[in-house]
Amino acid sequence: MTDPSASIGLVIRHGRDDDPVADAVVRAIASPLLAAGMRFVTRSVTDEEAELGTYRLWARAGGIAGVVLLGVGEQDARIRLLRQIEMPFVALAPASIEVDYPAVTVDATAASTALTAFLDTHHSSRCVYVTGQQHPEPFGGDAVAGDRAIEVVQTDDVVGESVRIGVSASEDAPLTLVLDSDHDADLILGALEERGVRVPEAVALICWSDSLVCQSASRPITAIDRRGREIGTELGLAAIAAIHGEPFGSVAAPAPVVVIRETT
Repeated sequence: MTDPSASIGLVIRHGRDDDPVADAVVRAIASPLLAAGMRFVTRSVTDEEAELGTYRLWARAGGIAGVVLLGVGEQDARIRLLRQIEMPFVALAPASIEVDYPAVTVDATAASTALTAFLDTHHSSRCVYVTGQQHPEPFGGDAVAGDRAIEVVQTDDVVGESVRIGVSASEDAPLTLVLDSDHDADLILGALEERGVRVPEAVALICWSDSLVCQSASRPITAIDRRGREIGTELGLAAIAAIHGEPFGSVAAPAPVVVIRETT
């Protein structure tokens, strides 16, 4: 029997700790663990080798009853290692891969599906997704919402380019801007209003991931709730089941939803 006061471990690689969805997932994992009288231990590392080394250390030192894995892929080295050292685990996995271990699976296209369905009912003549990512997450280079194409603009100056595009819009031909970052969306909102652009009449703003920044902006920003809290809770419950040897296959994460606020 596993000690109920034992810990569940989570290793976070640099680069994931500033993602609002990942942050919501991590915070939510703790709730069912604490309710069960368990501890939640997190460690930040730079790369895969450091992550694997952490699991080996935890296995030798004891006290960690099981771990949660984020962002697993096919032929994942972490899964092979954890099986070798007989460390129970649960994973957050893409729905596109087959899993034969405890997992919460996420459909990578679900958020863009929710967004395009919303855009298809939203009154705008043009939709532009402005991103600083080299490989844009939601749409890639080609997307359609209803009968309208979604333009993808990749730039190192997301705020400046978004404001430039927004200033050229008018209420006769309204524009929708989709942004990755909540902080960028907040800055763009302020800059557009300073320039006399009416939001949402001329320019609507949608953030790709909901957050406290979106909720508490001077005008709350419409955003996609990618269900990080629910995903984290499922992972925590699955981790408890895994360390007690209880059956747990895979469950699908709940579908994202567009939370409509004052910017649309």
